[in-house]
Amino acid sequence: MDRRSFVKGSAAVVGAATLPTVYAQAQSAPDKIRFGYAITQSGPLGPGAESTSVSQYKLWQKRVNDDGGIMLKKFGKKVPIEFVAYDDQGKPDELLKLTERLIQQDKVDMILSPYASHMNLASAPITNKHGYPVIYTTATTNKTYTLGPKWPFAFWNISQPHESTEPLARMMGDLKKDGKIKGRAAVIHPNVEFGVEMNAAFLDAAKKNGIEIVYNKSYPFGSSDLQPLVREAMAAGPDAFLAMSYPPDTFMLPEQCKIVGFNPQIMYVAIGGVFPGLKGKYGNNVNGIFVYGGLNPDEPGMAEYNKAHQAMFNRPSEAGAINVYGGLQVTQQAIERVGEIDRKKIRDVIASDKFKTLWGELSYKDQRNANPWAVGQWQNGEVVGVFPADKAGARKPMFPKPAWS
Repeated sequence: MDRRSFVKGSAAVVGAATLPTVYAQAQSAPDKIRFGYAITQSGPLGPGAESTSVSQYKLWQKRVNDDGGIMLKKFGKKVPIEFVAYDDQGKPDELLKLTERLIQQDKVDMILSPYASHMNLASAPITNKHGYPVIYTTATTNKTYTLGPKWPFAFWNISQPHESTEPLARMMGDLKKDGKIKGRAAVIHPNVEFGVEMNAAFLDAAKKNGIEIVYNKSYPFGSSDLQPLVREAMAAGPDAFLAMSYPPDTFMLPEQCKIVGFNPQIMYVAIGGVFPGLKGKYGNNVNGIFVYGGLNPDEPGMAEYNKAHQAMFNRPSEAGAINVYGGLQVTQQAIERVGEIDRKKIRDVIASDKFKTLWGELSYKDQRNANPWAVGQWQNGEVVGVFPADKAGARKPMFPKPAWS
């Protein structure tokens, strides 16, 4: 063999030995992590989706990327986040098509939650089928109690109907035993799944805690005037008035209660009760109102988060958004513990580990948040968490609700 043939042959051997390694590194070490989401950006639910979810996705992306990205220890580097986003227009059929598109055509690395219970439930079978771990952050339904084995890649972050209502009934039962209230409750709800399930859960908890339901009525979703129900509820003489409401109803009820002169000792509103706009509309009249969800304003990192949120959106955040941001922090930490985009391993870490977030320490039992904030209350112009009472940062409930001013 002459020298030229030897050198040529040696180079070929070296190339064959090194090329696979170089090729694998080039293919495996990503220059970005692509997160996809289809969410409601238009239609009636658009503003709520933007306030609670979309704003948090954008803020989280900015803060993570400003810090260099998500650390992938397998490659020893941080990788920035890129989003692929679509508007599902609040239509489940559109959401299904767009979720498939994100997976099949866009080939995103990870998927983020849509908005609203029915949309979360529509998306979960698809993401589970394709093995995408998703923390669903705006779904509250009794269905989640049995979905763990069926959809192992779906995680449910917020308080579900029974844990959302039982603390209220128990509090009222204790107040009744102490002779502070008679133990009479009036309950209204919109005729949508959330309202129906929350209403049923509270009725069950009230019975167990010795609370008498003196008024219980549903109303059409989208009702523009609830004064007739408010007047009927007031006439029943309850200590507590609970509305398993959606944002339009939630924002309507304090004004209508004030108009008719109804000032119950205990008042609860559901979805939208944590929105800063409620205080913007009613000022100090929000104080004492119980709400769905909560947070610990003194959680480590909250001050920096609030500053970043205000700078990016020129408005304060809302308690429901902290749940979403906490879910994003769990996702990031799970990826970093795995060290690469291996969705099965990421799923297993989420299912088994504990995570420190702005929404407190999060962990999942049967893929449901093991200890979510269930009930909050407006106190001194801010939403605080009050139940579970043993949760870190929980505040003592304010009772009775102050009179309307």
